[in-house]
Amino acid sequence: MDVDTNRIRIRPLDNQGIPTDLVIECLREYRKTSVYPLGTTFVAADVKVCQKPIGRIYLRAKDQLLSRL
Repeated sequence: MDVDTNRIRIRPLDNQGIPTDLVIECLREYRKTSVYPLGTTFVAADVKVCQKPIGRIYLRAKDQLLSRL
């Protein structure tokens, strides 16, 4: 749960060489706990670093798609 927005967010795992406080932008369906319970692990084949004009840095999954492990 993201404390700033009070929403469920996808984040990188530890030991990936990426800060775990970043969020990964993806399709909203991946954040539905009725489909994917909290703790579900996903893989993003390709991500890029992004930042909106006023906002925090985040990662964006290619085409906003993830794969479930």
